[in-house]
Amino acid sequence: MKALSLTLLAGTLLAATAATAGTATAQSATGPGFYGAIGYHNVSPKSGNGTLAGVLSSDIDSDAEPTLTLGYQFDRNWSAEAWLPLTKFKHDVSLDGSKSASIKHMPYLFTAQYHFLPGSTVQPFVGAGYGFVNVSGERTTGPLTGTSLNVKSGDGFVGQFGVDFYASENVFVRADARYFDWKSKVELNGAGIGEVKVNPWIYGVSVGYRF
Repeated sequence: MKALSLTLLAGTLLAATAATAGTATAQSATGPGFYGAIGYHNVSPKSGNGTLAGVLSSDIDSDAEPTLTLGYQFDRNWSAEAWLPLTKFKHDVSLDGSKSASIKHMPYLFTAQYHFLPGSTVQPFVGAGYGFVNVSGERTTGPLTGTSLNVKSGDGFVGQFGVDFYASENVFVRADARYFDWKSKVELNGAGIGEVKVNPWIYGVSVGYRF
C-alpha cells in the first residue's frame, strides 16, 4: 500500500510541476544558498539478504516513510546535503520464508552532488557520499519467539542520482534514488549468527524550497 501511495504521489507531483514549468518564465536560482525539502521515500532492500546461523536464508521487506532533506548549494553545479527520515523505517524479517522478526532504523545519508543544466527548469544530478544507520526496536516472532535479537548499526557508501523540476525560481519538486551499501552483524541470545546485507535502494519524491 505504501509503495502504491508513493507511486501515485510521484505521478501527481511530477504532472503538476510539468504543467507549471510549461508556463513558468523565471529561471531557477543558481547562486549559493541553503535549501530544504520534505518528501516520501521507500527503502527497498536487495533480494536475499544473507544466510544466518549457517542455514537460514534471510529476507527483509520494504517500507516507506516521510523524509527531510537539508542542503547547501555552493555554486551553479556543486552542492552538499543531509537526508534523514522523519519517523523510523520498519521492516519485517523472514527466515526461510517465515516471518521471524521486525526491526526499526534511522538512516542518515550525506552526499555531495553535481548538478547538470544549472539555471534550467529541469536539472538532473548525480551524487556520492557516506551513510550511517542506527538499528533499534528488534522484535522476534514465529520461530524466534522468546529469543533476544540484536542487529548492529552499520555504515557505508551512498550513490545517488535524480532530477529537480523547478516550478519557480525557488520552488522545486525532486525525484531521486540512492543506493546505500549497508551491512549489519546479527546476534541471537548474545551469540553472533552472521551478517545481513541490506544494500537498499532508497527512492522517492520531495517538494523543496531554495532560500
